[in-house]
Amino acid sequence: MNKQIEHFLAHFLPEIARIGIQVLSQREIDYGLQLRLGREGEQTTLNIYHSEKKGISTVLGKGSPSQLKLDLERVCEELAEPRVPLHEWESWIGSDECGKGDYFGALVVAAFAADEACLEELRALGVKDSKKLRDSQIKAIALALYERFRPRIACVMIKPLKYNEIIADMQSRGQNLNDLLAWQHGTAIQKLLEAFPLTQGVLVDQFSNSRKVRSLLKARKVSQPVEERHDAERDAAVAAASIIARYQFLQQRESMNRAYGIKFPLGAGKSVLKAAQEFADKFSLQRLAEVAKLHFVTSRKVQEQDIFPT
Repeated sequence: MNKQIEHFLAHFLPEIARIGIQVLSQREIDYGLQLRLGREGEQTTLNIYHSEKKGISTVLGKGSPSQLKLDLERVCEELAEPRVPLHEWESWIGSDECGKGDYFGALVVAAFAADEACLEELRALGVKDSKKLRDSQIKAIALALYERFRPRIACVMIKPLKYNEIIADMQSRGQNLNDLLAWQHGTAIQKLLEAFPLTQGVLVDQFSNSRKVRSLLKARKVSQPVEERHDAERDAAVAAASIIARYQFLQQRESMNRAYGIKFPLGAGKSVLKAAQEFADKFSLQRLAEVAKLHFVTSRKVQEQDIFPT
């Protein structure tokens, strides 16, 4: 076994045993080790890798979130090797989006203005990348963020009907979804820059290789440096923004569920076809623009399958 992995396990195994997690089995895999872990009927896998470039990295098994996975994730984060900081600013704005890959629902961008003074409270609230949180946790943390830091939050939501109108216009001018996202990010960020003019920099969770947010803000004469980075959610401000964006997306989806009496699924896979058929049966195909992003390939698949009544 790799010596670095052995060193990681020497610290990892006592920590998980302390919280009742058992190692059910283990096997060597390419570049690492896979553990099957369990507690009180719940099970998952954890792959542990080592490379000279990245050091130790861990990957939890796929599937629905669970308390077991959350506890394992926390232990792995606590034992993780220090990573290079994303920036050295003492006051900054982070932004992230939600809904880009969802056929049903709004497209939401949120931004959060942070400084060194609020970091401890953000950690105490449980702020982390929203993809690592259950929906119930997102709601609780988002409400706490609004209660404690409302002036530091900006959110730009575009609901489906307006979204489809804007995308159609952009496409006619040779633009695409990433241009719309850049506008949303830029708008939210500028709102906070007006409230916090001493902000030293801006960090955006990167969604485009062309770094469209930086270009847009430069054209708007924003003087602060703008960084667009993958994995930016490990920054507290971007993580807070990701939670707010996800919360607002989920709230809008719940509003649609109540308004139309349909539970609209997340994502853009096969499950959306059934919901699209149900919507068309109740309200007509023409009204699909009220709840869905029509430029998705899903829309073409819906029509090709001829699932709608004539």
